[in-house]
Amino acid sequence: MRSIKAGFLATALAAAAVAAAAPAQAEPAPAPPTEILSIDINLLGCSIGAGLGLDLLLSLGSGSSSGSNIGVSQGLATRLKMAGCLPWT
Repeated sequence: MRSIKAGFLATALAAAAVAAAAPAQAEPAPAPPTEILSIDINLLGCSIGAGLGLDLLLSLGSGSSSGSNIGVSQGLATRLKMAGCLPWT
């Protein structure tokens, strides 16, 4: 009788562990919001002077650009605003 109770308990615990882990995979994380920037020579010069030139150039090469506009992460846009390269709106 003890082995039946132990088997039932082990099965219930295993089922609970599987049920708890399944919802974690159900929904993918949302993409981070992007901000669209218009690139000109002033923005490039300011970003290089502020030490953010590499981040901006990597955003240019990431493939999310159309013409002279690129999509950058909210974090990069905030750092550019704090450096005075972009206006706060």
